[in-house]
Amino acid sequence: MTQRFSKFHFNRKIKFLLTFVIIVVLLVSFFVFVPGQRSNLSKWLGISQNPIRNSGLIESGQPVNSAAWLGVADNAWAYFQPGVGVDANTGLPYAGGAYFKALTDWDLGVYIQAVIDAQEIGLISTDGTWGSYARLDEVLSYLENRPLNETTHYPFWFYDSTTGKDYYSISDTATESVDLVDTGRLFVALNNLKTYNQSWTQRINNFVYNINGNRSDYSALVSGLESEAGSNSIYGYYFDSGYASFWPQQLGNIPNSIMNNISKSSTITTYGNVSLSNVPIACEPLLCSIFEVNNTNPELMTLAKQVYLAHEAYYNATGQYIAFSEGNGFSSQYLWEWVIGPDGTPWQITTSGGAIYSGNPIIYTKIAFSFLALYNSSYAQDTIVYLEKILPNPTNGYSDGSDTAGRVVPGFGSNTNGMILDAALYALKTSSSK
Repeated sequence: MTQRFSKFHFNRKIKFLLTFVIIVVLLVSFFVFVPGQRSNLSKWLGISQNPIRNSGLIESGQPVNSAAWLGVADNAWAYFQPGVGVDANTGLPYAGGAYFKALTDWDLGVYIQAVIDAQEIGLISTDGTWGSYARLDEVLSYLENRPLNETTHYPFWFYDSTTGKDYYSISDTATESVDLVDTGRLFVALNNLKTYNQSWTQRINNFVYNINGNRSDYSALVSGLESEAGSNSIYGYYFDSGYASFWPQQLGNIPNSIMNNISKSSTITTYGNVSLSNVPIACEPLLCSIFEVNNTNPELMTLAKQVYLAHEAYYNATGQYIAFSEGNGFSSQYLWEWVIGPDGTPWQITTSGGAIYSGNPIIYTKIAFSFLALYNSSYAQDTIVYLEKILPNPTNGYSDGSDTAGRVVPGFGSNTNGMILDAALYALKTSSSK
């Protein structure tokens, strides 16, 4: 089942890419940023309410303090402003900014989590037209009322963010009745919303469990997910955690079973001294699991540390900064950068067509900031400094990244900036607890 889920997830990205037309190489800002209100964590930490917003918040050799992380969060939150990465009329997020105004349930999950993060950091107030309450209420209302596929009674694959209706040009190509991966990611965010603000609990339960009888029957998916106990997929750990949070009796043990399978697998050594489980390893679901999934398995933290050390070992051996993930590449390519590839090859990069990518690795901004939040290391810090010198000023959020030759990836979107908000909140919380 995991292989089917993984393939389906990749197909979703492929179809996204086919619609994501790159118009320019360097993004130029044409929108006005509306500053948020830092009302919570920043006051608690005693930090200035107006950190400087620029592209050089992180400097080599300088301590990365809470003020810097607030500036990073502020930059990332700029993407989620109306007219930039969120439609000003519908209140729905764009997966790819002005270049792709559509969304999946994955993107709705990213947006919900971003609003939670911004509220907790203090970048946004609860009140007002674009306060956290209004934003989240808009998303929940949409989930409660959006059109469903009349044949499957599940959501369409993609929706047009400007209308809230089926984005049929892509949805019509779907080969599954429901995107299980995207739904699981949405459930991770909805469970976090219940935890963060219990006043949303009943509405969320009504939607997930279809209590009112007019939504999708997600409970029908549960029996099929039980076989995931034999999986060794880090993607499975992440999205199965979303389902397990709503069906704990049937699926509560699945994420830990997956992580145990990963930990007990054979190992492979990269660059002579870093040992990794010989299973497909991708950074995005791995690090999102740390930032977003409650009751994190300690084996997950061990795996993440080894993955980070492997990046550092790569740099020590080659002199090249890397931050492997999945995302936009060049010439309308979508790339999967595997720390360990599906065939067991370390540092394998594949394209949307499944071919091996022969170009330079992409240094993804979201992973560099995530490593800095987790380990506060010189390597992570210097990787970000390298990117800050190359990438456009993050007026409307951070760009996706640059390759090791210095070419800027032409794009920016919700996945990059949502994950950077995750990282910033993690760093602010851990620094305040020391």
